[in-house]
Amino acid sequence: WGGKTNLLAFILVCRSMDIRNNSSELKKLENCTIIEGHLQILLMFTTNFEDFRYISFPRLSVITEYLLLFRVYGLESLRDLFPNLSVIRGTHLFFHYALVIFEMPHLREIGLYSLTNVLRGAVRIEKNQELCHMSTIDWSLVMESVENNHIIQNKQVEECGDVCPGMLDEKERCVQTTINGHLDYRCWTSSYCQKSCRCVGRVCMDSGECCHQECVGGCRQPDNDQVCVACRHVFYNGRCLPACPKKTFRYEGWHCVTGRYCASLRKVSANHQEASKFVLHDRECLSECPHGFNKKENSTFCHRCEGLCPKKCKVGIKTIDSMQGVQELAGCTFVEGSLIVNIRTGTNLTAELEASLGLIETITGFLKIKHSFALVTLSFFKNLKLIRGDSMVDGNYTLYILDNQNLQKLWDWSHHNLSIPVGKMYFAFNPRLCLSEIYRMEQVTGTKGRQNTADINPRTNGDRASCRSSNSRSKVLRFTSNVTMSETILLTWERYRSSATRDLLSFIVYYKESPFQNATEQFGQDACGFNSWNMVDVDLPLNKDQEPSVLLASLQPWVQYAIFVRAIALTTAEEEGNHGAQSEVIYIRTKPAAPTVPLDVISMASSSSQLLVRWKPPTNPHGNITNYLVRWQQQAEDSDLSLSGYCHKEVKLPSIVNTAFNNEGDGPRDPSNKDKCCSCPKTQAQLAMEAEEVSFQKKFENFLHNSIFVPVLQGHCIPLLLDQVSLRRRRDVLGTGHPAGLFNNSSLPGSNGNHTSFNHSNSDSPIFQDRVLQERAVISNLNHFTVYRIDIHACNHAADEVGCSPATFVFARTMPEPKSDDIPGNISWEQVNKSAVFLKWAEPANPNGLILKYEIKYKQEHKDGTVECVPWKTYHKHGGVYLKRLEPGNYSATIRATSLAGNGSWTGWFEFYIIEPIDDRHGDFVVLLTSMPAVLFMVILFLGVVLFVYNKKR
Repeated sequence: WGGKTNLLAFILVCRSMDIRNNSSELKKLENCTIIEGHLQILLMFTTNFEDFRYISFPRLSVITEYLLLFRVYGLESLRDLFPNLSVIRGTHLFFHYALVIFEMPHLREIGLYSLTNVLRGAVRIEKNQELCHMSTIDWSLVMESVENNHIIQNKQVEECGDVCPGMLDEKERCVQTTINGHLDYRCWTSSYCQKSCRCVGRVCMDSGECCHQECVGGCRQPDNDQVCVACRHVFYNGRCLPACPKKTFRYEGWHCVTGRYCASLRKVSANHQEASKFVLHDRECLSECPHGFNKKENSTFCHRCEGLCPKKCKVGIKTIDSMQGVQELAGCTFVEGSLIVNIRTGTNLTAELEASLGLIETITGFLKIKHSFALVTLSFFKNLKLIRGDSMVDGNYTLYILDNQNLQKLWDWSHHNLSIPVGKMYFAFNPRLCLSEIYRMEQVTGTKGRQNTADINPRTNGDRASCRSSNSRSKVLRFTSNVTMSETILLTWERYRSSATRDLLSFIVYYKESPFQNATEQFGQDACGFNSWNMVDVDLPLNKDQEPSVLLASLQPWVQYAIFVRAIALTTAEEEGNHGAQSEVIYIRTKPAAPTVPLDVISMASSSSQLLVRWKPPTNPHGNITNYLVRWQQQAEDSDLSLSGYCHKEVKLPSIVNTAFNNEGDGPRDPSNKDKCCSCPKTQAQLAMEAEEVSFQKKFENFLHNSIFVPVLQGHCIPLLLDQVSLRRRRDVLGTGHPAGLFNNSSLPGSNGNHTSFNHSNSDSPIFQDRVLQERAVISNLNHFTVYRIDIHACNHAADEVGCSPATFVFARTMPEPKSDDIPGNISWEQVNKSAVFLKWAEPANPNGLILKYEIKYKQEHKDGTVECVPWKTYHKHGGVYLKRLEPGNYSATIRATSLAGNGSWTGWFEFYIIEPIDDRHGDFVVLLTSMPAVLFMVILFLGVVLFVYNKKR
């Protein structure tokens, strides 16, 4: 950016990005200045902090939608990754959130020190076990409203050494703000303050000068709309403006384009025939007209509709097999193409179908409705007037109704008119649709005389309705083989040999989950679509001697399926009593697979050496759960805590809650609540919040399904890859190459429930494992006041072949040992000058966590005592403590250590003294007194000599 006068003049706009699996994918962000869309970085399980050490994208300054980070191993900070990310616009949100940081196991700080504006949406930061500096960030400096922010289950503030710049050195101190009545300094990291601006409603330069009111994110010069990092409203021709100039239109919510450019854009669609030009409306360039407006032919502008808006939808041949497919046609009145309706399940179908398809008046091609168990009537096409038949099924049929088990009524012909000018109608295998209803449609649509009994089969329509009874007989088809896997079944059955007067069209294979062997072909095919049979159409083999087969895919492991096959044939009226072929219902169970993760793991400390862990079984065991593999490893304390100035701030102690497990398996409970009243009913707001929480969690479960989990294989050792991550640099020490959890996806052969430990050569802490049969474990022989990470894997009866589940994990800390912080042995001292002594003592050999500081209480007799606080780093630097500015005399002193668990015991009182120095003036007097006799003697001697000489001369 250096030397550029306009920060937005040299921009590279990138589209939405989903970056996963490997850190090398991040290179897609290279040179991006603005991401026009969202940025998702997720599911990197084989990365470590070295992979991110030299990766940086300093040009990225704006994300127009949202930023999401999820399960990226080894990433410790966003400080170097996005040093200049200043604005997240939030034009589209991820479930109401513009910034989401979720389950980032090694993230120690957010570090987005350039972020000054989140223009729309909230922040969700959750389940990041190493994330600190949450207490030093004031989100109100970044966004207008913070009430919807969701920041929970990160590293406890008590375990973080959250120190802002200037607190321990001579740097300029950060801005102070008040949150929940607590005034504190605000910073992103220990090196970067949070930016604050005194210009109301505007942003500032680093020098504090006000930027132009149209700037967000910062600027290079004060009050200049050409040097903004990003624009509050729109960007055009090198300037940030409150609105787009004349003959330009706002596009993607942040910049202006010309009408010609907008007309050249095409709406993205999987079907190229559905791609349409963008439109101009209300000074904006849009992918389609808003509700109540319509685009006229050969026009790029939206016009208000008079009454109901006609809407032409080019669909080609569109299959509607879900509610999403239904909703894609909402508002369409003219369907240019053909529709195939194949809706087998769904809830609230009538209202949804009528709301989305009820406006359709014309279909230019054909209408085909097949295998739609959920349909009872076609009256949801309440405005359908014409099926034009420009294209037809098999070149013959404009309306094709096949195998709809609950279809009973077409339309109310007394109030509905429908025209089919060309082509025929086909009805087959609609057992509850009476022939009288079909014949009435022939008259209304004008197709009477075009169809014969092969087109409207009297044997397969209405045969199970009250309009007629049937004692039909069918030939029995037999399955000849099946090949079963965990998610697939390959079926083969005998070839159906039809009579000379019968034409075999195809086969339909019906299958569904059936825990009990009591299914019939009618069971579950209700009008609501619940528990209905799944269906697969199978074409005839080209070779007449080849047996037909089908591969049933996307099945659930270790589930029993009921299956039968039916032959579809054309039947003439002369073939009385013979109505095709069908197999008996057979039952096949798929093979097992690795279970899904155990649920709701919770833990508690029962003593200084023991942890209790409890969880719930996995949602999908994919077999019979036989045991759970429990692994645990000691976590290193954050060494930065010892470097923090705890003499200058309060020591906040990690909380250890003594909870008890209830017997119902609902997690921890407070034993003191035994005789208390029941809780109050939840409010609507609380219920709505819980519903939102469940919905949010489901979103992330979908992400997990998109990732590839390597199952935990029993009896096969896989390297831990612990050498990829420095154990000494963070508390969560492992960035493994396996997504299943913290540890390697293996267990040692022959563990059989006994405690097993194993270690990599570069690991400081061994990993232990045990096997338990129930959903709880007691982990003993642990170190006091130590954090452990505990992984739980579920294993079923086929674990030797398919492996155990991915891990769910929890962090837990044991209780402190009462005497571990006491200073052992004696204290030695030495006077170093006339007013100072040097004290030295042995540090606690095995403290509760880390020693944070020492306190020395000393006093002279009949005087008040003094308490000297010494940070641990000071003691460690000198190997002891200097007490200075002491007066001469005898002193009594005692010392105690303070660790993460709190204060240790004071030592016994010991004594030291400062020797009273000799006063210099008093010394001179003594010298004078001692020297005067000699001087007097010398004077007398001198006078005697003089007198002797004088007398001699005389």
